[in-house]
Amino acid sequence: MTRILLVDTHLEDLEFMQSCLEGEGYQVFAAESSCEALNFLKSEEINICVISLDVRDPSWRELAMEFRKQYFQRPLQIVITAARKKLLNESLEGGADDYIQKPLRKLEFQTRIKASHIRLRSEVRLYEEREFYRQAVKQEEELASKILDRHLHLKQTLEVVEGEKEQLEKTKEELEHIAKYDMLSGLLNRMSLFTLIDIEIERSRRTNTPLSGIMMDIDHFKFINDNYGHPVGDLVIREIGMKLQGTLRKYDHAGRYGGEEFFLVLPNTYKDQALIIAERFRTAIMDCRVEAEGAVITYTASLGVAQFQKMETREAWIARADSAMYRAKAEGRNQTCVD
Repeated sequence: MTRILLVDTHLEDLEFMQSCLEGEGYQVFAAESSCEALNFLKSEEINICVISLDVRDPSWRELAMEFRKQYFQRPLQIVITAARKKLLNESLEGGADDYIQKPLRKLEFQTRIKASHIRLRSEVRLYEEREFYRQAVKQEEELASKILDRHLHLKQTLEVVEGEKEQLEKTKEELEHIAKYDMLSGLLNRMSLFTLIDIEIERSRRTNTPLSGIMMDIDHFKFINDNYGHPVGDLVIREIGMKLQGTLRKYDHAGRYGGEEFFLVLPNTYKDQALIIAERFRTAIMDCRVEAEGAVITYTASLGVAQFQKMETREAWIARADSAMYRAKAEGRNQTCVD
């Protein structure tokens, strides 16, 4: 069960957030001060921490840093709440994963927490994939050592060694592919996507060329999983991946951001051009069909477009595209909004 810690000096806000999360399947803790939150840090395993910018002694930033320190190499989502929207970039750069503006609204709060839960699951899978790759590399090194020993001591078995070497190269290529791509969608996985985004950001800054991104989320994906089963949901993810690979330009990139979310990187592209690409892809998705138990299932997607701003961070850029996508969902889904 996902464990959520709410930290806010305003009792009415704490009670409101607790009421929003009732019946949502979370275990919720509440703290009225930073000191109380630190006590929870010592005694409880926390997955999502919602912190108000009003907390003091220590401040929200110091509190977030302490949580990051204690949860080093472990999945953790930090969400900031504040009444001033201009603090968005400050909070994201200060270690937060998301930002919710006060006064809090129930649907937005529930949606943001659900998005944090999805990102948390993605982080868990990312750590698992990283451990798998580490173990695979270790096995590869052990196999390489065995091949070297055979080569030194048994020269007469050269043909056997060459055969094993060929198999090793094949295994290495497979491991590199596993490490770089999402197995289900065939697109870049989250780690590789972030690496590529950093490269394109540096290229955009160096060449002074535009760079746009599109955040896309499959509409009502939970309904598909709950009513038709996760294998059908996997088929939808796979179809989305194939559609992206077949639709995007050869110098564009797409990756699975997490769960049913995808992020598209469009180099040398202004946001007006990105909107056209997003709409083309959204329309193409409407024509997709998946069959399950004799039923034909159709689905749609909501998209958010944001053009990279020269001095912002990767996280801030993605957050703007994510916010535009959530606006598209709030306005009825199956549409594209531009930041």
